[in-house]
Amino acid sequence: MKREITTSVGIIVERRESASKWVDHVWTAPAVVPDAPPTDGWQLLQQGEGVVSYHYAPVRVTLHRKLGEAYDANVETEAPSLWILLDDADTEPVPYTVRGVTADPYEAMGVLDSGEGLVERVPMPAELVRWMADYLKQMPEPEKFRKRKRTAATVEEPQFGKEPIFEQRRRPGGQDQ
Repeated sequence: MKREITTSVGIIVERRESASKWVDHVWTAPAVVPDAPPTDGWQLLQQGEGVVSYHYAPVRVTLHRKLGEAYDANVETEAPSLWILLDDADTEPVPYTVRGVTADPYEAMGVLDSGEGLVERVPMPAELVRWMADYLKQMPEPEKFRKRKRTAATVEEPQFGKEPIFEQRRRPGGQDQ
């Protein structure tokens, strides 16, 4: 089994007019495009009534063998997803730089907790679901949890006439502490 596998996608970002009186427009990232042709930065995709769409590719999606539990949690939902991670920037025409695309819901949650940038959950295309499922099938079953048994504490005998730092005392119920 490979340690990690990678594929490339393109991302779509939209600027929509806002209905709010405090904000002129809002940015969303509604989709990823598998096997998208490379672009030179943000490329205008379409411009319509109140909506401007941009495309950016390639963006790598990497699966690592140690994150199998996170990918399982993602695939076992009714709607497997990818998360588009964008960082704030002072750039034109899109005020974001691409941090990446991930299939790990825990990584997305960590970025979302920072409160910066834009994190959008998008449906995972069917071909990427198959790609990820094939990788997960190759993973070995995780080891079963085994509880460790406690070992008795060793009490040192006082040496050189010093008082011990900790003394073994009896609990009110008669047990050693």
